[in-house]
Amino acid sequence: MKKFLSLILFIGVFCFCRVIKVEAIEMKATSNSVTAGDTFTINFSDAKLSDMSPLYVFSYDYMDNLERGVPVGFSGYDKLSFKADSGSITFKTKDVKSDYTVTFKIVDLNNEGDIKTESVIVKTKQVKTPTPSPTTQAPKSNNTNLKTLSVKADDNSDVLLSPSFKPNVYEYQSTVASTVKTIEINATLEDSKATMIISNNANEELVAGENNKITITVTAEDGTKRPYVINIKREALTADATLKELTIKEDESFKLKEDVFTYKVKVGKNVKELTISYVLSDENATVLIDGNENLKDGSKVRITVVAQDGTKKVYTLNIEKEKTTTKKNISNVTIQKNPLIIMALSIVAFGLIGGIIYVIKK
Repeated sequence: MKKFLSLILFIGVFCFCRVIKVEAIEMKATSNSVTAGDTFTINFSDAKLSDMSPLYVFSYDYMDNLERGVPVGFSGYDKLSFKADSGSITFKTKDVKSDYTVTFKIVDLNNEGDIKTESVIVKTKQVKTPTPSPTTQAPKSNNTNLKTLSVKADDNSDVLLSPSFKPNVYEYQSTVASTVKTIEINATLEDSKATMIISNNANEELVAGENNKITITVTAEDGTKRPYVINIKREALTADATLKELTIKEDESFKLKEDVFTYKVKVGKNVKELTISYVLSDENATVLIDGNENLKDGSKVRITVVAQDGTKKVYTLNIEKEKTTTKKNISNVTIQKNPLIIMALSIVAFGLIGGIIYVIKK
């Protein structure tokens, strides 16, 4: 009897187990560490309930950081109902400012609330800054030399330096004519990383009769400085404001006298302008002639000579024109100068005298 009851109990338990048949849920991620932007999958297995509707509550955090794919093998969202022995959900991670860990949890409501968890670490993308390769920095140059140096006058002539230019010679002299007012300095550097500054007075008018000191300061790459000095002496301005020669075509008798600045010039009555030729005592002086037009008796022609230093001297020509003469006077002059006419007049005169005497005697 006991054996029969034991058999009945065994068959009952077996049948009950066939009706319930609960198996534990398993949950596993394809990777527990991913980089933001990657995807991973959560797989479920052994999640089958034969004669009852299986029910599982599925949850996870950082929901805003994950894009959830379509589930495979079950239905539902947070409460999952499996239709097969396994299932899966694929997630795509988003990139945020810092790493984060997503914890997945599933509760088996059909198996006394059995809980399974799975964690996946999501690492943000790291932008790697390339590490510059170490370089050995060359020492800065201390080269303060000029490579070339030349000077030109404002008439485009070359200004000769003494001594001749050499990079390691740092002072020069030169003398220019008084007519040279400005100069132009041309210089180049031995080292392209160096710089140079030419003193401002290089662009100004040279002072006549004095030394004009011009400085070229070269600064090397490392800050070392060296000056090149050019001493330009401009000759003094001349003060000679006299004429060496002066001729007047209309008055052949005119003669220029030294230190005499006022003259009488006799010209024909029809002369309206003097033809003047002159030679300056100093070729650097200049001449201005005024009053030499529409000449009349008593007109004054002034020749002003201006020396290089501004000294002035004025030569004054007082015009005297020939006087107008009558025809009678001209006839008398002509008669006086012609011997035949004089002889004829004498014969006529003697004839008249003889006739008068003859008449008286009668």
